Amino acid sequence: MAEMVADAIAQEGHIVCHATLGTDAPAICAGFAAHRTGRAASLALRLARARVLRTVWVRVDTRKVES
Repeated sequence: MAEMVADAIAQEGHIVCHATLGTDAPAICAGFAAHRTGRAASLALRLARARVLRTVWVRVDTRKVES
């Protein structure tokens, strides 16, 4: 997990929430979005804070997530 976070930070990326994989609404992992360095490094999160990207909060129906 630490390596995944480090890679995302190094690439100015983010981590997709495991509960949203395989759904119509993949989302950024809330844990990564709360990570001090992660939220500062992520281009998507920076653009959302700058209101260049629109943030849409959705409740994930985890019953639709593939095993």
